Amino acid sequence: MITTLDYEENHLVAEALRRGYFSFKGDKIYYHLRVTKGYMLSDPEELVRAKVIAHLILVKAYAPSCMKTEVKVPRRTPNDWADVVIYEDKECKIPFLVVEAKREGISAREKDQGIEQLFGNANSLRSKWGLLDSGDGSVLFDVLNYPPEEREQNRKGTRDSVPERFGRAPRYGLIAGDANADIKPVGAKVLEAKVRRAHSLIWAGGKRDPLTAFREWSKLILTKIEDEKSAKTGEPRQFQVGTNEDDVEIANRVHALFGEACAKNPDIFSGDEEINLPDDKITQVVSVLQDVSFMETDLDAIGRAFEFFFGSVFRGELGQYFTMRPLARFAVAMLNPTRNQKVIDITCGSGGFLLEAILQVWQKIDRDYAGRPLLVAQNKLEYSQNCVFGVEIHPTLAQICRINLLIHHDGNSNIEGDRSCLDSTFSNPVLARGEQFDLVVGNPPFGDKVKKGDKDQLGSNSFDNFEVARGCSEIASEHIIIERAVQMLVPGGRFALVVPDGVLNNQADSCVKLRRYLASVGVVEAVVSLPDFAFRTSGAQNTTSILFFRKFTQAEADSFMAAYQELGGAKEEILLDTGASALAGAISSLGHRVFFAEVDNIGYTTTGKLGSRNDLYCESDGLSIDEQDQAGTILGEYRAFLEGDASYVPEMQNCVVLAYEDVWRSHGSSRMDAKYHIFKAQEGMRSLAPGWVKKPLGQLMVRREERIHPEEHPDEYVTVISLGQDGKMRPREAGKGNNPPEWLGMYFENSSSSWYVVHAHDIVYSSIDLWKGCIGVACESFDGAIVTKEYPVYRLVDEEIDLEFLAALLRSDYYQRAFRAITTGHSNRRRTQQADFESVEIAYPVSKQEQKRLVAQLVSSKESLAKASASVRDAEEDFNEMINAGIKKGDA
Repeated sequence: MITTLDYEENHLVAEALRRGYFSFKGDKIYYHLRVTKGYMLSDPEELVRAKVIAHLILVKAYAPSCMKTEVKVPRRTPNDWADVVIYEDKECKIPFLVVEAKREGISAREKDQGIEQLFGNANSLRSKWGLLDSGDGSVLFDVLNYPPEEREQNRKGTRDSVPERFGRAPRYGLIAGDANADIKPVGAKVLEAKVRRAHSLIWAGGKRDPLTAFREWSKLILTKIEDEKSAKTGEPRQFQVGTNEDDVEIANRVHALFGEACAKNPDIFSGDEEINLPDDKITQVVSVLQDVSFMETDLDAIGRAFEFFFGSVFRGELGQYFTMRPLARFAVAMLNPTRNQKVIDITCGSGGFLLEAILQVWQKIDRDYAGRPLLVAQNKLEYSQNCVFGVEIHPTLAQICRINLLIHHDGNSNIEGDRSCLDSTFSNPVLARGEQFDLVVGNPPFGDKVKKGDKDQLGSNSFDNFEVARGCSEIASEHIIIERAVQMLVPGGRFALVVPDGVLNNQADSCVKLRRYLASVGVVEAVVSLPDFAFRTSGAQNTTSILFFRKFTQAEADSFMAAYQELGGAKEEILLDTGASALAGAISSLGHRVFFAEVDNIGYTTTGKLGSRNDLYCESDGLSIDEQDQAGTILGEYRAFLEGDASYVPEMQNCVVLAYEDVWRSHGSSRMDAKYHIFKAQEGMRSLAPGWVKKPLGQLMVRREERIHPEEHPDEYVTVISLGQDGKMRPREAGKGNNPPEWLGMYFENSSSSWYVVHAHDIVYSSIDLWKGCIGVACESFDGAIVTKEYPVYRLVDEEIDLEFLAALLRSDYYQRAFRAITTGHSNRRRTQQADFESVEIAYPVSKQEQKRLVAQLVSSKESLAKASASVRDAEEDFNEMINAGIKKGDA
């Protein structure tokens, strides 16, 4: 008995099923042609008909929309039906070919009967051609040009002889190598518009999910590039829409071309991959992209065109934070790669950092070997093939990275996909041999935990092979990836990694341990703090910095360890508190200096739109970043620092250079964040006006920790303070969010929070949002109110400072900047540690009268504003009452 397996064994039928021309439902096979009809799939003649239809569509390029099955034949009695009819007009009124399908293995007599049946149908329908097909044999007849009774002279072959596309040759407008009729390079804006349009056509308003749409887009882009590379001079390009071509013919050609591309790029798509789009959609995309030359378009123009496109596609979909081009360009430029240095991005994502390395090295090759085009081409190819590597755990991202490299003229196949960088087993020969790299770049994922024994993250590796993870049950992903970056560096190698600020300033033991590890194996060369919005368009609210680090050479490592041990340090304790003192001493022996910078303008806006304001680097058309004068930029300052001597002082106010030992000893946790050290350095350079003094907050006030247990008085109401970014205190609203319906003591039973009393004139701040301005003074109405431990309470103990003056001072721009500098962590809930808060030095006039004078205008203005606000509220209430009264009178 014939089953679906018999159909699927035929490769053309299987392809027709995959592309949606055929489908199975129950015991029937359905043909989705001009009209969808279903027939019993167990019928032997049906199997033959399916093979014939698949052949006509996929080999002879006839559109399904011009085909019908079981067409009633006029003037035949009894009624007869043609198995398949192909029409040469869109309205299906002019028959071109009539098919009579018979089961396999028919006798000679049955064949003759079938021929007569075919001619009766073809003549009645006035078809030009007739085909008798029995699966294992077929005969094609010219019906139109011979007498009705002719059966021998009009035999024109088999099914393979059926004319393609009604015998009409398509006309093509794009000819490879023709100066006037070939594809052309385009500018960045045109290219971006085209790739977006192609993707939007596939996405189809959400019909396909973003990743599926992008995957299908990638297949067509790969096919387009294959056509650009393989089309012979003088021949029509395959990736185009010809005149008089149907969707099916274009799609057949694109499917075949994609198969060739897969065979040549097995690391991008395997040989069994298929384009999963309907024919009309393939035609639409081809028509958009057909006239563009990716291979001849300027590399930087391609980068600009694809930047926002990739960013919008990746946003949140893969849990990745797409790195905007200005950041990748800056990080790579700071490392200043050469053509002999091997570079790897160990979490390469879409490949932005690797592309920047290629671009910048290729620009140097263009400059260094100008006038020798063959040598330029050879050196570029050798660099991209032998020196650029990537690892990406997400298989789809790895695939996108490879395609991105291909789009950017790089035939790179050194991307290890579906593999974590933490693994110790790789398929790439260079990685498999454990070779190290001169440079490591990237933006590793953060915020996740890697658990001990996690095969997905660690593969065949283990925590025992990582200093920062040894003895842990889990570890922050960014911590272990940073150590992996160090492991992959050659002695003297450098990395540039985007890291969350928590890596640099968190005071948790794990973060301190990571900083000690870095100090024990190399030196921090630079830290550049990025603005809060750097990754906002990717959906991230984290604060980040770019950390530049150099691994010790073997001689430096030996010297450092010797200094450490001479100071009494034990090698096995170098990451512990017990080795901290000796570690600090060994750092002092280095005589190293660290470059710090804080930047606000990074080449794009808070919405991700590229802009002209860029303090990271300077670039202009026609000049590479290496050739451009970088004076007045962070890159320029860093280059001047590297070229200068020990007396170098940055010219830009947002840059400082500090002795590594001073940085290390400046805070108990050895924090390394740029905001903190820049503020501390600049604060140290400021002088006080006559009559002013400076004291730490810890000397002016002390923390009040008066615990209260509201649940012990269940029927008593309490006031819970809410502190806004304007410094104003308000009663927290009951019944809102997770708040209880009433602030009664009974609702505090089993509370997970500890509660503290606030007295009038106490200073209260939010340990999470102090950097946003959440600090204020409790007035009389909040005497006895309560807060959680997240709101430290302080009382003034030094009578030489006026409370109103202090309250205004703490909310001034200068001290808000100080509070931003001392916060730790990288999320939107950054914390201020008590010791850091109390160590902030406050400058103020010794004269209390002067303090009152300075704050008087501010206090007066606030009082006037409060009165004005109250007056507006009263006026609004009066107005509302009059309106309500008027409406009531109207109803009466």
